[in-house]
Amino acid sequence: MKSKLTAALMVATFVLLASSLVYLYSEQQKVEHGMKMKVEGLVGTSLFRIWSGYDSMLDQDSAELEIEQVNDMVVKLAVVEAYSEIVDRAVNTLLLIPISIDMKAMIGSMQDSYEANGGFTEQDRSKFETLQKAITELIPLIHQVYYVPESVEGAEVTLQVNNTEELRAFMNKLNAIVAGNH
Repeated sequence: MKSKLTAALMVATFVLLASSLVYLYSEQQKVEHGMKMKVEGLVGTSLFRIWSGYDSMLDQDSAELEIEQVNDMVVKLAVVEAYSEIVDRAVNTLLLIPISIDMKAMIGSMQDSYEANGGFTEQDRSKFETLQKAITELIPLIHQVYYVPESVEGAEVTLQVNNTEELRAFMNKLNAIVAGNH
């Protein structure tokens, strides 16, 4: 009788232990899924803010370039840089921050030129056009790298970025342009 009771207790303990492990595993999966969803939401919002910031800079006209436009772009690039840091940290890359820093350097050199010359030079207008072309090239690359291909309305972000070669090449090209401007 005692051996039957011991065997029953061992089976009950094993069943209780197994069900506890299954429960803990499922709870951990729920927590991990919830955290992933929160990070994806944060990355998605940040990418939208980055896109909005860059897109709003394309509305500027280089023919009528004014210091207010450039100052506005400095502010927008500071915002883009902050959101770029969020994205780069979340996906464990260093792609968007260097791009925003290089663009800020281009705009900063235009500000310096304006102060030194009392206005913008043709070289500044050329930098501005180069910057706008770079932004036009950058926006689709961001979508290509950070969004799931063929997702519904193209709005599902991925935390496992792939196809970064073109964005890295863009980053290197922009860095070379900035290095050549100073």
